[in-house]
Amino acid sequence: MRFRFRLETVMRQRRVEKDIAQREFSEAQDHVQKQLQKIKKMYKQIDDARVTAQLLEKKGGRHASQLVQTEEFIVGQNILIQKERERARELMAIADEKLEILTEKLRAFKILEKLKEKKREEFRKEHNRRIDKQLDDLTVMRASINQSSDKTGSA
Repeated sequence: MRFRFRLETVMRQRRVEKDIAQREFSEAQDHVQKQLQKIKKMYKQIDDARVTAQLLEKKGGRHASQLVQTEEFIVGQNILIQKERERARELMAIADEKLEILTEKLRAFKILEKLKEKKREEFRKEHNRRIDKQLDDLTVMRASINQSSDKTGSA
C-alpha cells in the first residue's frame, strides 16, 4: 500500500499560484530597481551639469548663454526627477501589493505542505501498526501450531 495525498491536485495548483506570485513580485522589484537607477542617472546628469556650469563661470562672459542653458537644464531635470520619484513610489506600492499576494500564496502552500506531511506520518504509523499486528498474528499462529504439534507428538 502506497501513500496517496488526496489534495495533491490542490497542492500542485497552489504551487503554480505561488510560483506565479513569485515571478510577478520579482518583476515588480525589477521595475522599481530600474526606476531608481533612472533617477540616479538623472541626479548624475545634474551633478555633471553643475561641474560644467562651474567651468563656464571660470571661463568668463562669452559663455554666458551656455551657462544659462545649463542652469535651465538643471531646473528642468529637477522637475523631471520629481515626476520620476512619484513613478518610483507607485512602482514600490505595486511591489508591496505583489509581496502581500506572494506571502498569502506561500502561506496557503505551506498549510497544505504541513497537512500532507501530517497525513504521511499518520499513514506511516497506521502502516507500521498493521505490520506489527500481522507479525503478532503470525507469532500467535506459530506458537499455537508448535503447541498443538507438541501435544500430538507426546501423546
